[in-house]
Parts: sequence; C-alpha cells; structure tokens
Amino acid sequence: MPFLLSVIITSFNEGANLDRLFQDLSNQDFDNDAYEILFLEAGSDSKERAKEKLGNASTLLKYWHIPKLSRTAALNFLVKESTGDLIIRLDARTHIEPDYLSRIYSLSLRENVANVGGVQVPIGESEEQKKIALIMSHPFGFGGGKFRNTSYRGKVDSLYLGAFSRKYMPSQPWFDERLPKISEDSDLNFRIRQMGGEIVLDSSIIAWHYPRESLKTFFRLCFNYGVGRALFLIKHRQFSAPRQLVLPFAFLIALSFLGLGIIYPFLYSILSI
Repeated sequence: MPFLLSVIITSFNEGANLDRLFQDLSNQDFDNDAYEILFLEAGSDSKERAKEKLGNASTLLKYWHIPKLSRTAALNFLVKESTGDLIIRLDARTHIEPDYLSRIYSLSLRENVANVGGVQVPIGESEEQKKIALIMSHPFGFGGGKFRNTSYRGKVDSLYLGAFSRKYMPSQPWFDERLPKISEDSDLNFRIRQMGGEIVLDSSIIAWHYPRESLKTFFRLCFNYGVGRALFLIKHRQFSAPRQLVLPFAFLIALSFLGLGIIYPFLYSILSI
C-alpha cells in the first residue's frame, strides 16, 4: 500500500548535520503510518546512527549504503524506491520544525501543482558559519531567487528542496545522471515548467539551512555552483531564469571598468562605491 509521503535524503558523511535532521524527523506531527523515510548514504555506513537519532520514527526508515554514488544517481534511486504520492526532498544540512511535513503536505493538496516548498533561511552555529549564512542571505549572494525571500508567496521558477507530486512529474529518471554536477534543482524545475507544470512557494514554511563550516569549503561550493549553472546553460542553451543574467553581466561590467580604468581612472572610483 503506497504512503501519502515519501521523504528522501542523500548524504556523504554529514555526521552531526544528519543527527540534527533525524531528530527533527523524529519530532514530526505527521501520522507515522502515512509516510516513509528513504535514506541513502554514499559515504561511510551510518545505519545504526540514523536509527538511534530517529528514535520511535526508526520504523519508518528504509536505508541503503552505496559508497561513492553521485547525488543525482542517489536521488533517482530513492525516487524509484519510494511509494508516496508526494515525494519530499530533504538535505542533510536542513533543520525543520515539527509541523514541516504536515504543512508541506497541506500546501501540496491546496495548490495541486507539480512542486511546492518553503523558503530557505541560512543559519549558523560558529561565527564563521554565521558570516557565510549572511552572505547567502544577501539578494546578490546566490542570484536572488524567490525561495530566499521570506515574504513571498506564489509561483516561482525553482525551489530549495521541494515536494513533488508524482502525478504531475515527468517520466523517470527525474535527475540527469549524465551530468552529475549540474544544478539538479534548476534542471528538474526547468523541465517541469517546460511541460506546463507549476511550482509554488509559501515562505511561511521555513527550511533552515546550515551552510559550510568554513569560507574555504564555502568558496569551493560556490565554484561548483558556477559549474552547475554552466552545465545547465550548455544543456538547455538558455538560463533557467532572467535573474541568472545579473551576476555574469555585473562581472563583465566590472572587468570592463578595470580595463578602461587605465585610460579613464575615474572608473576605478565607480568600482569602489
């Protein structure tokens, strides 16, 4: 018998972040008989740790340990194994409130669209992580997506995580395993919109996100983010949304000012504003 919800989670040695997420799942107010938790670990085996943190919710767990499996392949694997009408993706670095699943489910029923979700709000524990969270929260930090806007409700071009209504989704596999470093959220949501599907955000539902712990690993993530966007552009020959043009144009303008500043020094003063 299929469940109402399937929660899917992929990980590569996330440790304490996973502990927090599983504890959050153990506190959900959604009926335990109505959903399942599918978890794939691509790093070191962590089944016992997961079951311990889930507590009474450990009976909902379906666990796989497949070392070094790519994120897109792992997501496709979990989607294929899931039975829920609504598939809710969670990230190992996510913190959710006890009513998260029930509110996402109610939102999906109310909107009756392909994908729904809440707003992403970066937070930190250490001072460095808090600084990174502040960078991510800035409108220009990661392209100014509406899924970072804490006062927006309505249709969007993409979401952080998401909850996918199986009946409105394209045929499987949902995620492109040929390009494992592509921005898989943007790619899937773009294809949903291409086939006439809709994506809805309710920012009253919050998915708290713990970013990387150091600036070094954060900047490495930013580089990978850029690679993912480039692969998206190569695959689809267009940007996923007009806002994706802002940062490239700003970068080109800055380079132009640097070059022309040799002839017109006043341009340097514009860059320093």
